[in-house]
Amino acid sequence: MGNLFTQGNPAGRVGQNLATGDDTALFLKKFAGEVLTVFDEKNIMKPLHTIRTISKGKSAQFPVIGTANAGYYTPGDDILNDNLAEGTRTGKAAGGGLNQMKQTEVLINIDKVLMANTFIASIDELVSHFDVRSPYTHQLGEALAIAFDKNVLKTAIKTGAKQSVKSPSNRATGNDDALLPSDAYISGQTKRGSVVYSAKPAGTTASSPANSDDLYYNSVDQAHAEPASASGTKTGNLKATPNADYIRNALFESARLLDEKDVPQSDRFAIITPAMYYTLINSGDIVTGSVINRDIGGQGSIATGTVSQIAGITLLTSNHLPSDDHTTTENKFGASQASFNDYRLNYADVAGIVFQKGGFGTLKLMDLAMESEYQIQRQGTLFVAKYSMGHGALRPESVVVWSDGQRVGQ
Repeated sequence: MGNLFTQGNPAGRVGQNLATGDDTALFLKKFAGEVLTVFDEKNIMKPLHTIRTISKGKSAQFPVIGTANAGYYTPGDDILNDNLAEGTRTGKAAGGGLNQMKQTEVLINIDKVLMANTFIASIDELVSHFDVRSPYTHQLGEALAIAFDKNVLKTAIKTGAKQSVKSPSNRATGNDDALLPSDAYISGQTKRGSVVYSAKPAGTTASSPANSDDLYYNSVDQAHAEPASASGTKTGNLKATPNADYIRNALFESARLLDEKDVPQSDRFAIITPAMYYTLINSGDIVTGSVINRDIGGQGSIATGTVSQIAGITLLTSNHLPSDDHTTTENKFGASQASFNDYRLNYADVAGIVFQKGGFGTLKLMDLAMESEYQIQRQGTLFVAKYSMGHGALRPESVVVWSDGQRVGQ
């Protein structure tokens, strides 16, 4: 009989399977008492905008009414004529008179039912030594929550900005993917959205372009974050390669644009990436300056790595800011183009967003719901998480979109 005790492999290892291989293969795999799931992603947009619930229907109407005019009256004049002094409105001669306030409507439609599902075989539940259903169903709900957050952010961006359409007759060169301030609902009586660009404009490329509002830089709807002392590459300094000076300038310019459009100063928020946020906090001006100095009204702490507000704007971070080209993505609930919410845009230049809570909204027909059904023919349980909602713009002037690029035409 040979020697059972060879060097490095003594006989009788009770953990080996058939006396070969790993000498711990048969030992008990102790359950740690918890199931490791994917970290819950941060969803922040639900409490930051308007939500309206309906029980029936496919859309909700939000009326838009233009602004009125006022003027001084001279005794004896007929107030039905255009003879009030000071003030003009679109469609009226100088001097006022009866107001011709225009009206329109904003519709938010219900999207298709958004769904996440999975199937768990009954035999798998029996042999598993931990609860399978709870983490699986949690992840289904999380998938819908992330989709909700991303769709609301897309809506917020489209509320304040629109896509440039390159027109060679207006300029010889230019970026047809650039972002422009969104249009007013009623020209001359309501206000446009706003865009803050990373780079300072260099001027127009045409002397009298047809769409001059878009090609000519104006400080009413547009701003730039470029510091006076900036050198080198001027684009991409908000998000692509975050620069604290650019980010801080963008916050103050956003506050100015909102103030000049009479947007309420309460409930203002900025959504930026974590990299932008910590670049801002770690800058010398934040650490040693007045932003966190409580003696002069600052808020924040270097110890906890937080700066809660700058320029009256609450700072929040999200990994859900869109950054891809979604110009071909559609979401049709009905057959017609008018019956769906349009989230299409090239988001490649989007660096962040500043907004007031009333700028955009969600229409909810069916809140998040979870269903399950045991299927005999498949010997398992089908789990379905779903909701039916839609998102749309309400007040373009309440949103400022940050662009990592330069104004269109540059």
